Amino acid sequence: MANHKPVAVAVVGLGRAGWGLHVQTLRVDPHYHIVSVADMEADRRREARRELGCEPFDDFSQMLKQTRAELIVVASPSHLHAKHAVAAFKAGKHVVLEKPAARTVREFDQIVKASEQANKRLLIHLNYRWNRTFTFVQEVLKSRKLGKLFHIGWLIHSFARRSDWQCLQAHGGGLLNNAGSHMLDQILQLIGVPIDNVMADMKKISDAGDAEDHIKILLRAKNGVTADLELSTSAATPLRQIILLATCGSMLIQHDQAHLKYFDPRQLKPLRLDRKVAAANREYALDRDLPWIEERAPVQGPALQRPACQNMRPPDVGGFYDAVFETVRRRKKFPVKADQVRAMMRVMEQCRKQNPQFSGR
Repeated sequence: MANHKPVAVAVVGLGRAGWGLHVQTLRVDPHYHIVSVADMEADRRREARRELGCEPFDDFSQMLKQTRAELIVVASPSHLHAKHAVAAFKAGKHVVLEKPAARTVREFDQIVKASEQANKRLLIHLNYRWNRTFTFVQEVLKSRKLGKLFHIGWLIHSFARRSDWQCLQAHGGGLLNNAGSHMLDQILQLIGVPIDNVMADMKKISDAGDAEDHIKILLRAKNGVTADLELSTSAATPLRQIILLATCGSMLIQHDQAHLKYFDPRQLKPLRLDRKVAAANREYALDRDLPWIEERAPVQGPALQRPACQNMRPPDVGGFYDAVFETVRRRKKFPVKADQVRAMMRVMEQCRKQNPQFSGR
């Protein structure tokens, strides 16, 4: 049947993302067939011809003219994303676009317009949407056992002294465009948009070049939910944690282990306010006898451990390229929507306006 036919793919850019992520996934997926690649490096082109049996090009425009691919994977350096995506749409191709999708909201709008004019799919590679930790968090919030979310804290610390093109603003480098786009995308899906307030501090500490390697972003959504994102590759003590604060409890995730502590509001005694200035027994009037429930579980595991939570598990939603195939071949809606990416890019633009030394100009 036509909707089971493998998708013919061409990949532009055979670097860490293009070769290490996209090619290595596509080459073993029976839903896809890599027919063409483009890269400026001759040794990479020879490697692709030898290992994939595809047609290599040193010029992207020439590849677009000659390839029989239906889908173009744009994994070129970040500053070329918009140029290559628009050209691919004009050539009548669907596009998988690496993050960051563009350098500015205006550039992104041009990509979306080209997609709509060509009636072809824009498939942005925000693949952390399929991460089991993220789907676990979504499932916990969906269960409402923590109550209503009011704050997210997201902290990722590591240390590196990077010195490649990703350290250059001219090429679209920097931590905000790189890992930051994934984290911001997830946070916005959890707290909701629009975002009313953004406060950002960006620094360059240990990397070469002129792009940022430390980010602190505070967000407040129109619905009142707040978020605190701290992302650094200049922190010598590694740490990775997610904190959810909600009206009936909270959850802490560290090292892929979740700790939930919450109460059932139906089990609480009425809380009466004592307006007397002289506190009884000179003590704070605190309700210390809440019926707390605690749970611990691996976020990658099959389910939380308590019997009441056997139906809560990190949903297996497949992978990014499963969704791409369903969209291209079976015309299903792609989970990463253009308006969601645009909302994230507006936040990123505000971060740069507050830190003009990282404006990319």
